[in-house]
Amino acid sequence: MSEVLEKITGQGIEVMVRRNEKVEKVNGRKPEVLAYADKVPPNMIKPDGETLKLLVGDGLSVELSKRRTMMPHWHRNLDYDEVIICVSGEATWKTDEGEFKLKAGEMLLIPRGISHTVLASENSNYVAIELKSRVPLSVVKG
Repeated sequence: MSEVLEKITGQGIEVMVRRNEKVEKVNGRKPEVLAYADKVPPNMIKPDGETLKLLVGDGLSVELSKRRTMMPHWHRNLDYDEVIICVSGEATWKTDEGEFKLKAGEMLLIPRGISHTVLASENSNYVAIELKSRVPLSVVKG
C-alpha cells in the first residue's frame, strides 16, 4: 500500500500525519448513502403534515420537506434553531421578522422562538432539507 497523507482533527486540534496502516472505525460506524428523492414526507400530501426525519442525534435532526400547500398554522420552536436548505423549487417563509422567498441554493436560519409559516405551491417542486439544532447557531460571515 502506498503512503497516505491524512489530516486528523479532534477537540479543536489539527495534526498532519503520514500513515500506512488502515485506521479502525470509530464505534464501528461507516459511511452510508441515504436516498431521499423518492421519499414522500407527510407534509407533501397533508397541509398539516410533518417533515420526514432522516437522521437524528443528540440535539440534532435532519428532516425532509416537500410541502405543496400552505402550512395551515404558524409554528414557534422553543427548543431548536431551524435551518431550511432549499434543494429545488421555491417557497415563501413568513416569520415574526418578515417574509423570505427561498429558492434552490439558498437557506434560511430561523432561531428558536421565532414564529414562522411557509407557503409552497402545488407545482413548485419544492424540496428542502431541514436541520434542527439544540445548539444555538450563528451565521459565519465572510
